[in-house]
Amino acid sequence: MENVRLNFEPSSHSRGKLLIGVAGWSLASRYADEFPPGDSHLERYAKRLNAVEINSSFYKPHRTETYARWAGTTPEGFRFAVKAPRTITHERRLIHCDTLLERMQPRLAALARSSACFWFNFRRR
Repeated sequence: MENVRLNFEPSSHSRGKLLIGVAGWSLASRYADEFPPGDSHLERYAKRLNAVEINSSFYKPHRTETYARWAGTTPEGFRFAVKAPRTITHERRLIHCDTLLERMQPRLAALARSSACFWFNFRRR
């Protein structure tokens, strides 16, 4: 893989901070009462936890507007861990995926103030 840089710089207020979250923000009905009211599951989730994994990005690309809406729904200091697409991790195994990573960059820029990491998951062979 060539030197592709994803421009995620940790913000000064996230360094050294403990981030707690899970994969996805859907709320099981049995736990729904534990979360404050809000307009969406993500908004409610973000009132109790300060990070989340966007697991769905593994299966399909999201539009820039979607990432921007998610970032705009969460409070300052909330962080997203974006799961790398399976095309990159499982199919290409990080080989010759520069173009795919470059295509993701503008979309992920919409999370710039809220991104914590780009998450790579590999399966064993």
